[in-house]
Formats: sequence, structure tokens, C-alpha cells
Amino acid sequence: MIRGKVEGGKPGDVQLVGRRLVTEAKKILKAEATLMTSHIREKYMSGPRPVLLGVRTGLLRSSTKPLPVKEFAGGMYSGTTFGTAYARPHIGPKGQVTTIRPVKAKWLTIPISKEYGGIVLTKALVSRGAARSGMWGETFVARSRKGNLIIFGKRVIQKGERQGETTGKIQPLFVLKKEVKIKSRVHPEVILAWEKPRMIAAFRAAGVRLTG
Repeated sequence: MIRGKVEGGKPGDVQLVGRRLVTEAKKILKAEATLMTSHIREKYMSGPRPVLLGVRTGLLRSSTKPLPVKEFAGGMYSGTTFGTAYARPHIGPKGQVTTIRPVKAKWLTIPISKEYGGIVLTKALVSRGAARSGMWGETFVARSRKGNLIIFGKRVIQKGERQGETTGKIQPLFVLKKEVKIKSRVHPEVILAWEKPRMIAAFRAAGVRLTG
């Protein structure tokens, strides 16, 4: 809570200053939320993977937006929203580990990277199609030397006279997993530590002293 008085003022000046302070605080919160959001998108959502979040579809980065300033009894707030459920396992305190399990299937199907001979992911690391999407044909499951269950198959031609036919050689497509564990890579406490001195400086420049 901020307390103060108007030196040499007349009745009604305190209320006037209070309204001006609220207006100024809203401007600062809006500007700082925009700044913090830009910082998150540029520093944490532009790679390199796997240390930071890279861009695949761009859904998470485009869904990361500043919150509008909202008032409540005795205060106001703003911040950043990540706007998609995809953010949940990736954004959290240091040490957070989220376990992902299949909901309507027995297995998770994880695309195999090109590094291991996979053909499912594009150069931008976007999947060309899910295991049952119709993109793959002549599929079968075999166990790798490391004991993993792998879906192998060929690409299916999607257009033209040969639509529906398979092409190329048999290659590994997906690895089957009962669950995967994902460590958070964007930590709110680190972001807030970056933002706090900037917020304090912005209020001080407006003539408001913040503590804490």
C-alpha cells in the first residue's frame, strides 16, 4: 500500500492526486507487461533447442501476449499470458518436471528426428503428419536394439495420379512411449527478477517510490 499527502494542498487535492496516480500506474503496468512479453518471446522462445524453446508452428510464441490491466479492490495487476495448454509443461519454476501420458490411446507416438533416420519432421521440426494421419503406409512395429518399440513405414503420396501409393524406402517414423517427462525451460521467477528493477524504475520516474 502506498500512503502520502499533498503538501500545501486544499480539500479535494488528495482525491485528484489519487486519480492521477491510478491513471499513471495503469500506463506503467501496460508498458511493462508489453516489455516483459517481448523479452520472453525473444529470449526464451527463439531457441536454441533443447535448452530453450524453439519455433515449430509458432503457436506458443504467438499466444504469448501481455494481459490487459485489471483493477480489483485495493489494487490492480497486469502481466503475460501464454494462452495455450502447450505452455504448461514448458513454463514453471526451476526443477519442475511434467509427465505426459496418453489419454485415449495406449502409447504416445513421438516423431523420430532426422538425426536417427526419421522422415516425419520437416526442417522446421514440424510433423508432416501423425501416426494415423494417412501420411504413412506399409507400417509395422519392431523393437530397436535399445529395446524401444518403433513404427516403421513409407510416405504416402497425397496428390496426383499416384495418390495413395507409397514411395521411398522403409524408414523409422515414430517411437512408442508409455510416458515422457518434460523439464520446464521458462522460469517465472527468473523473468520476474528481470522485470522487478525495471518496474521500480518506471514508477520512480513517475514520482512514485516502491518498496519490496
